[in-house]
Amino acid sequence: IVGDGGTLVLVDLEDFTVREDRALVEKYTDSYGWFDLEGVAMSNPEKSTFMYIGLENKPAILEYEWRSSHRIFRRFDLPGLGGDGVRSLAWVPTEASSHMGYFYVGSRAVGGILIYELPLLEDVGVEVEATLRDTWIPMREGTKDVSGLAYSDGYLFVNYNDGVSNHVLIYPILENGLYGELAEQYQVDVSDAQGMVVRKLSHDTWEVLFCSDTDRAVFAYTFHFVTGFELHSHCAALLGPDKPREGDPPSRAEARWGRPAAVVLACIAALAPSLSWA
Repeated sequence: IVGDGGTLVLVDLEDFTVREDRALVEKYTDSYGWFDLEGVAMSNPEKSTFMYIGLENKPAILEYEWRSSHRIFRRFDLPGLGGDGVRSLAWVPTEASSHMGYFYVGSRAVGGILIYELPLLEDVGVEVEATLRDTWIPMREGTKDVSGLAYSDGYLFVNYNDGVSNHVLIYPILENGLYGELAEQYQVDVSDAQGMVVRKLSHDTWEVLFCSDTDRAVFAYTFHFVTGFELHSHCAALLGPDKPREGDPPSRAEARWGRPAAVVLACIAALAPSLSWA
C-alpha cells in the first residue's frame, strides 16, 4: 500500500505483520524532492521483485526494487498526463505489447485513463519517456476522481470515488490490450476509497479490497457478475453477525450496495501473495 508521504506499507501474509518501507524518503529526496505516491502495480509478482509506483506530484512511474536493494532503477515520464500526475495505476498484460503489457493510468484532471507502454524489456537508460497508446474517459458525468484501477483475469475494474461511496465500473480487456464495452457497474458504500485490488478466486468469484483514506481501514468483498458485491466471508466470520453500525447508510439491496465492515489485518490473508494497490 502506498502513501502520500512517500512510504510503502507491506503486509506479511504468513504472520500478518506490517512493515513500512521508507527508502524512497530516506535515500532519494535530494534528487526527487518529496514523494506523493498514488498507485502501485507489478508486472510479474510471481517472478519479479520490481514494483511500478505512480507519482501524483510528477507525471511519472518509478521502477522500484522492494525486496533487497530498495532502489529506484528507472523513471518513466508520462507524456500527456499533465502536472496533476498519477491518480491510480494498473498493469494489464497483453500479447499485443512488445513489453508484455500496458499501464493504465488514472488522471484526476478529467477523470480519464491514459494507456501507456513502457520499454520494460529495453536498455534505454534510467530516465525514459513512455509511449501513450490511448486516452479514455469511462465516466463523463459526476466525479472525476478515478481513484482505483485493478486488472484481473481479463477484466479491468475502475473505481470512481465521490467521497461518500464509490462507483465501480467493469470492462473486458480485448486481445489488443485495450478496453471493451462496459460489462457491469455498481455502487459500493466505502467512503473515500483511495485504492483497490482484485483477484479471481474461481470461475465466477472475485475478491475485491478497497482502502479507505478517511477510515484508515481496508474493506473486503467478494464479487460475482449479476449479483454484485457481498461482504467477504473471511471477514464476516471474524466479525460475527452483520449488524448495522451507527452512521451506516440504509440497506440498498436493489442497487446492489454492499455493507462494509472494518477489516482486521487477518482479512488480508485471503489475498494473493502480493498486494498491488492502484
